[in-house]
Amino acid sequence: MAAENTPQPASDLSPDGEPPDQLASDTELLSVTVLQHEHAVLEAYVAGEVDMITGPSLQKHLDTALATRPERLIVDLSQVSFLGSTGLAVLINARTTAIQQGTTLQLRSISRATARPLQVSGLTDLFEIVPAKEKPSG
Repeated sequence: MAAENTPQPASDLSPDGEPPDQLASDTELLSVTVLQHEHAVLEAYVAGEVDMITGPSLQKHLDTALATRPERLIVDLSQVSFLGSTGLAVLINARTTAIQQGTTLQLRSISRATARPLQVSGLTDLFEIVPAKEKPSG
């Protein structure tokens, strides 16, 4: 039996009954996986490039996750290799929706590829940035 804190695929995320595989997006440029860690905590793992081509896909995934009204949504950016202006707009849109519904939105694992665009655009102070997860020792 799985431990209670073991992340589970967010299979019940879609309010309109879409199957869970609609929540995972794999293209050559972008991959998004949303997992439910605790009762009301979701984490979106984003990998690849977030630009005008892939931004709409990320927006859809974040909108779908936020539609479930979690207490907290963590967007893990550790595997993002490029964050363009469209990606910044997607994060701002997600933040706006989160604020409107009372969800805490956090960014995790800010790398050089994601930190620089946030800093240059003056958006760093808009987001709550949490440290990367500690890797298990051993």
